[in-house]
Amino acid sequence: MQVFLLHYGLIAVFLAAAIEADVVPVMTGVLAHLGYVNVELAILCATAGAFFGDWGWFLAGRYYSEEIQGSRIYAKAGPVAEKLTSRFGDWQVPSSHIIYGTRIATMIFSGTRKLSAFRFALIDGLGCLFFTSLFFALGYWFSASSELIMGSVKRIELFLLVVLVLTSLYFYLTGRVRRQA
Repeated sequence: MQVFLLHYGLIAVFLAAAIEADVVPVMTGVLAHLGYVNVELAILCATAGAFFGDWGWFLAGRYYSEEIQGSRIYAKAGPVAEKLTSRFGDWQVPSSHIIYGTRIATMIFSGTRKLSAFRFALIDGLGCLFFTSLFFALGYWFSASSELIMGSVKRIELFLLVVLVLTSLYFYLTGRVRRQA
């Protein structure tokens, strides 16, 4: 994923965020910290990608609402979703960005229950902006730590390489001495 983001830049950020709206902003934050992408444009592209991905699932839920509501899956999951909606209201839409595995189902469900498009866009847009910025910031801030960790890993790898070479040399020399004796 990181190679894809590096190669195609902000277009890749937009497209990948439409599919995966939590991991992509974190990785984009790391790339911004390393200087590969502009911070403001990266946040904008990741937020827009997450929003348009959500919007697509919302529209799919709205367009196929009769088929979805008539399915066996909806018969089982629908009452639970209705209960959550009555308890948390429409603000469950942005919360789906932090509860892994619920984002797409929440967007489709919002479309099937005929949530107003304007209300959905407003709530989800604010949620996308907030959570994308938060995830981006986490990637940006912790990328410095990852650089330190990577430096330590490189030193450990070098140490292990030296140990491997010395161990191999030891066994080679001891085997050679045994054969001569």
